[in-house]
Amino acid sequence: MTVSIHLVRALALAVERAGVPRGEYLERADLTEAHLLDSVARFAMPDFGKLQALALDLSRDEALGLHLAEHVTEAAFDVVGHLVSHAPTLREAVNVISQFGSLVLSDFALELSERVDVAGLTYRFPRLSARQDRMHAEFIMAGMVRLMREFVGRQAEPHSVHFEHPAPAYRCEYTRIFGGKECFSRPETSVYFPRAWLDAQQMHKNEHLSALLRAEARRVLETAGSTETFTERVARYLRAHPKWRIPGMDDAARHLGTSVRSLRRRLTEEGVSYRQLVNAALQDTASELLRDPQLSVTDAALASGYSEVTAFHRAFKRWTGVTPKQFRRVSH
Repeated sequence: MTVSIHLVRALALAVERAGVPRGEYLERADLTEAHLLDSVARFAMPDFGKLQALALDLSRDEALGLHLAEHVTEAAFDVVGHLVSHAPTLREAVNVISQFGSLVLSDFALELSERVDVAGLTYRFPRLSARQDRMHAEFIMAGMVRLMREFVGRQAEPHSVHFEHPAPAYRCEYTRIFGGKECFSRPETSVYFPRAWLDAQQMHKNEHLSALLRAEARRVLETAGSTETFTERVARYLRAHPKWRIPGMDDAARHLGTSVRSLRRRLTEEGVSYRQLVNAALQDTASELLRDPQLSVTDAALASGYSEVTAFHRAFKRWTGVTPKQFRRVSH
């Protein structure tokens, strides 16, 4: 997963807003002003995670993810932000984010669900550490709620906003931003709101400008993905999901803008199957968990989505040729 320089700029500005000179942040981050001016630069997610941690440390603001979402401008999301600002409805804004969000975060995965009168947005992202994941989730969810209010009114409150982490010490900031609708220790990072909001229209739309921006977003997206194989795109999509909820081929095809038949054909042409990619994603997760000395084999099995340790043993040996315990001895 890679992150656009635009979000790094937003971090630098957030630290500066907290009273820390930008130069100090850049020096500690081993960056220069020239780096910030490189409009096409991207950072690997682990490197961006270090920049997040540094921003948290220097600002001394553990709620920085929430505060960043409150103050960030559309420019921080480059062409995607400008395109969203001219979307005619909230539904179209969500579609734009889902389609082009990878220009900002390469593994961006936002899923819209609709029931009779309730809609939900679920965000899936690769994990780094509890602290960085919390900041990431705060930034995205606070940003989504802010976007909704741009369409339906500043005082609008969602039904609920779900976070996977426990309630932090600064929960009062969540209540201030989400109106007491925040819920913690939930299985997914998501927000639920009245379905009617999706058809809410904004006053500042510009259809001509929107068409130009969309064309530019497509061009940039095609350029960015020109060296990426279809197998890599599918693998990236799978890595963005928790392993206990691996999506089926129909979901993957819909996200990638193709049909199940085409998805299967293109993977076959590249010499791989969807099942093999799923197994590879599961194996990567299981291997990473087994390398953690703080986790037992049972913990790793449960975190990998297996309710029975014996099934985890069989699957892991099928993937790697060794048992989890043998793998752990070798990797340590």
